[in-house]
Amino acid sequence: MNVKGIESLDLSYNGLHLSEIPKWITSSTIIYSLKLARCEIKIKLDDWKPVETYFYDYIDLSDNEISGSPVGLLNRTNYLVGFRASGNRILFDVESVKFPNTLKDLDLSRNLVFGKLPKASGLEKLNVSNNHLCGPIPPNKFPASAFSGNNCLCSSSLSPCKA
Repeated sequence: MNVKGIESLDLSYNGLHLSEIPKWITSSTIIYSLKLARCEIKIKLDDWKPVETYFYDYIDLSDNEISGSPVGLLNRTNYLVGFRASGNRILFDVESVKFPNTLKDLDLSRNLVFGKLPKASGLEKLNVSNNHLCGPIPPNKFPASAFSGNNCLCSSSLSPCKA
């Protein structure tokens, strides 16, 4: 396909079997909202190099077979409001990402994310359940379910932290 001029693209949950993110998407310089949830994408996120990521404001790659780390991608977005990648095999240290100040919605649930949680300033929605996170949960407004199913996260709402 030779598609030009798409600013927002949602192909989620429609039975597509893409296996990879098409080159016409990767080469687009103006897509700001990209939703490819449950499109049977099987890529290593470190290898996905969109031509332009600066203006992305929403990315949803949930429920695919994506592995690797989103650190390179996330560190190249300046206006990202939402990043959803639940239900993949994403593996990275959450402390290695400098999340943009604009980020309001983050869902990394059901992955292989590890490390200690940074302070969730500015977030309105958060789900990091069912990963391998450890340490105390910083003060926040989110329900305990947003953190459940991790190796050793602790707080007053989950298991207490050991001194």
